[in-house]
Amino acid sequence: MTDTTVTSPSPPRPPRLRPGDRLHAIAAGSIAVLAVLGCILVVNLVNDPSADKSAATAAAAAAAASASAHAPAAGASPTAAASAAAAAARPATSHPSAAVTSPSPRVTSQPPAAAAPAPAAAPKHVFIPIVILNNSKIPGLADSARARLEAAGFTVARTGNYQSAYDVPEPTVFYDEGHQDAAQTVLDLIPDVKQAKPKTKSFVADEPLILVVTKAFSPTAP
Repeated sequence: MTDTTVTSPSPPRPPRLRPGDRLHAIAAGSIAVLAVLGCILVVNLVNDPSADKSAATAAAAAAAASASAHAPAAGASPTAAASAAAAAARPATSHPSAAVTSPSPRVTSQPPAAAAPAPAAAPKHVFIPIVILNNSKIPGLADSARARLEAAGFTVARTGNYQSAYDVPEPTVFYDEGHQDAAQTVLDLIPDVKQAKPKTKSFVADEPLILVVTKAFSPTAP
């Protein structure tokens, strides 16, 4: 019996890419990478206009450089290069909520409230005994004035008729030195009394406060 040796044919060698075919593959891969990066940038700008464009551009450039560097060495196809570029550019996409910043609180200073004006102090009234003299032809006018002065808080020492060469044309209160406050109290409380004057030597009465009433003085309070 004769031995027969069977030899299996060796597998064919893969065809070697010519320089022109390799450049063609690199160019096709670069075009695919740029197309994918362009789509990614458009999507990022539409979904998040406030994202940092410079960061996305830098990431895309890095991905393109990485894909171009690996394409000739590995002889990868354009589809594989595009997938690698898309994977490299994906981390540069920021979530829309990351760009939202909370507004800083606004501090406003309130002007100090204006202090309310203090209420005016009530005038201080001084009451001392007073004499009332009638310088009119109206009988009982001094007694009518007495009622009004006592109702206001004064003590009337006496009443009488005014007899003097010194003419008093309107109701006037005369006062001794040091009693001007009491005379001012008469002016404040009895509107019919028109003026206050220091007492002169024409008055014989010794009382420090004398009221001379005329026909202009009303018997009753207004």
